Amino acid sequence: MKNFFLFTISILLCFNLFSQNVVTIDQCQQWAVAQTSANVQKELNEQILQTNLHNASSHLYPQLSINGRFSYQSADAPMLNDYHFLPPFEESPTMSNMQYHIGLDFEQVLFDGAKLFYGRQYARLQNDAEIYKIDLSINEIKSNVISLYLNLLIVEKQMEIIENVQSTFDDQINQLKVLLKEGVIPQNTLSQLELEALKMQQNHDELVSRRESIISSLSILTGHDLSHAGFEIPNVPATNASEPSQRLEFAIFENQSKQMDFQRKLHLSNSLPKISLFATGGYGRPDYQYYFNKPDWYYMAGVNLKVPLIDWARTTGVGKVIDIQKSILKSQEEDFKKSNQIAIQDKLNEINRIEKLLVLDREIAEKYKAVTKTYSSQLVNGTITAIDYIRQHNDEMQSLMNQELHNIQLLKAKYELLALKGQL
Repeated sequence: MKNFFLFTISILLCFNLFSQNVVTIDQCQQWAVAQTSANVQKELNEQILQTNLHNASSHLYPQLSINGRFSYQSADAPMLNDYHFLPPFEESPTMSNMQYHIGLDFEQVLFDGAKLFYGRQYARLQNDAEIYKIDLSINEIKSNVISLYLNLLIVEKQMEIIENVQSTFDDQINQLKVLLKEGVIPQNTLSQLELEALKMQQNHDELVSRRESIISSLSILTGHDLSHAGFEIPNVPATNASEPSQRLEFAIFENQSKQMDFQRKLHLSNSLPKISLFATGGYGRPDYQYYFNKPDWYYMAGVNLKVPLIDWARTTGVGKVIDIQKSILKSQEEDFKKSNQIAIQDKLNEINRIEKLLVLDREIAEKYKAVTKTYSSQLVNGTITAIDYIRQHNDEMQSLMNQELHNIQLLKAKYELLALKGQL
């Protein structure tokens, strides 16, 4: 009694340990995504964005620079008496042909033609484009996980079916061994069943090897050792055929179109008036001040207005190029939309076809099961040969495999439909 109690406790502990090691397809996707550098890339892109935003507004910061100059002109400077600033008959001062000065220049932009606003928006759009690329790679990783996971489920179902058939064959072989000893059946009948059992064992070993290979790939992709894990069969995901596609590619097309719009606005801002404060001051005899006959301190301050007059020609040309590029982008988006709609409709047709097959699969499997049961008793009674029984058993096994295969194919088709609609 004590041994039985300990055995029961051991079984429960093993069952609890096993149940804790069952993984789902969603967990595998999360682990695989966590294994990538996607989060790190997004953090780095955020840092790049902040740097680009700072660069886009750096021209608005006050500018202070040292300005020095030395020049010499061969011609005489204009005389002061040419301007009638001196009293009559008074000799004008001698002007130097050499000018020099050193000082500080200050400038503060007040209005930059909205270049700051457009530049920052353009930087954000560029950052969004990089994030979309990362999300596309994540979706590809999820699709790879789904493909491996579902292929693994197919292999495990095939192994399970073969194991059940092997168990039936073992029971049948044991019955035939008894009949052989009693001289009811010939040795050939038993040998044929034993040979078929060996073939099944060979198929089972191949499936075991394939299962280990898939688990190894899934373990590498997820970063978790799944060699001793159980794999839960996911529920068939719900899909809405009427819901519009949410593929990331549409967001990328929209992002590219907005980038082109802001490129146009950035070029337009170069043609808008710009206003800035300026101030300069220093010591010397600057070349624009001919009335300084000796070095002295000087300063100048004011408002600078710059209005481009003929830059509109270049801006117009850039605008035409952007219009052409947007037309090309629009046609590419329409082509992608059509191909996506066709792929979605094909996948819906495939789902409908598999669902119909599954209805027939269940009926076929039930009929095969009933016939095989009859064949089993007929083999023992000697009314059919072992070949007939093996053929019938193989047909039943194939019908069961088809049913399980179609179940997994339905799952795969539903997940592929979610991927086509951008809902993974």
